[in-house]
Amino acid sequence: MNAEDPVKTLLEKAEKAGVCMLTTAAPDGRIVSRPMAIQEIEDDHSIWFITRVTTPKVEEVAEGRPVNVTVAEKGFWASITGTATVMHDVERKKRYWSKITEAFFGESQPEDSDIVLLKVDPDTGEYWDSPGLPATVVEVVKGMISDEPARPGESNTVEL
Repeated sequence: MNAEDPVKTLLEKAEKAGVCMLTTAAPDGRIVSRPMAIQEIEDDHSIWFITRVTTPKVEEVAEGRPVNVTVAEKGFWASITGTATVMHDVERKKRYWSKITEAFFGESQPEDSDIVLLKVDPDTGEYWDSPGLPATVVEVVKGMISDEPARPGESNTVEL
């Protein structure tokens, strides 16, 4: 990944992770998170998911309520905030459909109206990228024996 382009680093590593936690707020204010498969992150930074229209998250993203997408992979952690929209793009659903998708949706098909897309339009992202345990240990030890704080990796906040 390219440290000179933190937006690219964030989005490429998030997409490579494949699975994230999508966090929404329930109507009663409770914060709710659930694992979701990332279908795609587009050049405009939008993040796409497939779900059923009957799931609580569909109601929870209504009216522009904020959402959060978090990714945790070995040595990489990210938090992306934004808003989500429910979409009914059949061609896009077909493009994302796979044997794995079928395993989650049973007899449903991409053309079915109960299968919808969630499009997250992110506004801000933060990430922490560690070069691995040995390099992190070296940085922590350097921080312990010097006047400089430990810098065990790269972290950035980006506007999306």
